[in-house]
Amino acid sequence: MKRIIYAIAVLLGAVFFIHSLVYLVPGDPAQMMAGEYASASDISHIRTELDLDRSFLARYAIYVSRLARMDMGTSISSGQPVSKLIMDCFPATLLLASLSMLIASLSGIIFGVMAALSRGRFLDRSILAFSSLLISTPAFVTCILLSFVFSYLLGILPPSGKQGLDPRYIIMPAFALSSRSIALIIRVTRNEMLSILNAQYITAVRAFGFRERTVVWKFAFKNIHVPVAAVIILDLGSYLGGAVVTEMVYSWPGIGRLLMSAIQKRDIPLMQGIIIFNTVIFVCAGIFLDFLQSRLSA
Repeated sequence: MKRIIYAIAVLLGAVFFIHSLVYLVPGDPAQMMAGEYASASDISHIRTELDLDRSFLARYAIYVSRLARMDMGTSISSGQPVSKLIMDCFPATLLLASLSMLIASLSGIIFGVMAALSRGRFLDRSILAFSSLLISTPAFVTCILLSFVFSYLLGILPPSGKQGLDPRYIIMPAFALSSRSIALIIRVTRNEMLSILNAQYITAVRAFGFRERTVVWKFAFKNIHVPVAAVIILDLGSYLGGAVVTEMVYSWPGIGRLLMSAIQKRDIPLMQGIIIFNTVIFVCAGIFLDFLQSRLSA
């Protein structure tokens, strides 16, 4: 309950910051959204729609009351409710984020354990070098390299888009999005495994004659759940908010691409709605992580 109360306070602060930031940008927001050739009546309509004719605190109070009713306003560019536009794009983002974290979790844990078991040897150094390469390569570079190899050179995967549930269209975006998480999970798993494998109780378990595989996966691995789960859940929370670069490069119809479209069209209600939605997702991921950590540590 304490975490939930803190989360509500964080959300109210985030809403205040997001609401303030948009109106602190130089210029008239109504004029910016209406465009250079808009008529006075169009600008007046937008000003009334966004409550720009009221005081700042009054606008904030109205906005919070609308959010409490799950009303994020109406998109200026499309005329549709912001919440509907977000929910239309969220399934694509959820699919991409889930597959990416599945790939990252399996790969990161397996390679992390392998690196810990071969500490200081060639395999360990190779895995660490691989994780360093992944974490230091910008997302757009990873996307371009994957497209160059698998679409241009080999021609086995489509370069972009989404066609129903055809798995060929999600393979490259999922691997590109998971690359950073793979590197983080490898390092966290390796470091935690090295710490656990040097513990006294592991020495005692080995003295009882258990096989090394049993020692690693039954006695050691179960004690690294908390830090590994923290990386997975927080990264998943950030991906659910939309991976802007990956979705833009691969024309994936998710929330990140919707946010870029809103920015290009100066659609302030849609921008606000997406950023607040991302904040809610990340705060919920933090609450779930706190709950999971308390259960795993019990």
